[in-house]
Amino acid sequence: MALITNNNNLTIQRNFLCRLVFGCIFFLLVYDFLSHASLQQLHSPALIFPYVDITYILFSLSKAESFVSESFFLSSCFSLFLFAFCIAAFIWPNKRISIALFFIFYFFYFLSYSNYGAHHIHSKIGILFIPIPFLFTGKNFLYAWEGLRYYALFVYADSFLWKLFRETWLDGKQGISIIKNNITPLLFSHPNYKLGGFYRYLFMHPAYADVLFKIGFVFEGLFMIGFFTKKYDKYLILLSMLLAFGFLLLADAFAFELLILDLTLIYNFRNKINTEKLK
Repeated sequence: MALITNNNNLTIQRNFLCRLVFGCIFFLLVYDFLSHASLQQLHSPALIFPYVDITYILFSLSKAESFVSESFFLSSCFSLFLFAFCIAAFIWPNKRISIALFFIFYFFYFLSYSNYGAHHIHSKIGILFIPIPFLFTGKNFLYAWEGLRYYALFVYADSFLWKLFRETWLDGKQGISIIKNNITPLLFSHPNYKLGGFYRYLFMHPAYADVLFKIGFVFEGLFMIGFFTKKYDKYLILLSMLLAFGFLLLADAFAFELLILDLTLIYNFRNKINTEKLK
């Protein structure tokens, strides 16, 4: 694991991390564009889904979402600015204004994407939060980066606790139910899907689906170790990758964008920080 320490190279290391983060974000934005998921490509859908989330409700009531997305020109300009601020943050990591503007624009995109997608997406939360530490410098950057590491752990640990206290892990049909609910539409629209035989086998043998579900449940629970020690961070990175593949295979959910939070597990700093040496 790479260590960010309190030495004179702190600024250099912060700038390196900033470029690494926004380089990854740039490629994820390109992926959204190629997937026809940029704001101007959503074609101002008529239905929104704010659910009972106060942030989404206020965002919808503000009419800012419809004002931008219903205009192809404005939504196209919005996407261009989103890319431009990402590139600016990569080129000039010390210019925190471009990082702040990217965060604001991406927050707008994040809310719009979830509202128009009729589902409050989880995987994009990593891209939304990871620029925040770079709004700070010195010890404040280190503390924010460390806090984001704990948030990354929380994402998986919370999923484990949700299943634990709701006792879904005791339901022997939970695994096959997830697969049926998420994979059946895929098989219906693509009868010759190359993994169709695998899914039909699980439909015939639901016990194996339950085993896969419980393995994922245990994997999520192992992230709680990270709250007490950083010794096993490299193994947690591997688990997060396996979970992302599992989500895609068994739930047709693309969670790979969330892996950007793994950077907080790769690059961390020592538990004892001598703040007197930080300016």
